[in-house]
Amino acid sequence: MTFTMAKSIAGHDKTEVYVVIREDGDAVYLANGKNRTVTSPKRKKLKHVQLIKNIPAEVSAVSEKENDFNDLWIKRVISIYTKSLSTKE
Repeated sequence: MTFTMAKSIAGHDKTEVYVVIREDGDAVYLANGKNRTVTSPKRKKLKHVQLIKNIPAEVSAVSEKENDFNDLWIKRVISIYTKSLSTKE
């Protein structure tokens, strides 16, 4: 399963990491599995997010094992991504 992750660079949710649910012109719909779920994603303009292109291998491994795009999966992917960033520093 291919997916895109994004980091908010503007707004009250600055630095929050999301999974992109869908794209619509110059906007994206984002979910983090907690307060922004798959059923009620956050709409944000593309210029206010930074798409994450280099997804660590740990995150890709989880996404290959599971094929269900739900809130639990999104929380797991974001958690693994943030942990992989903290271990690199």
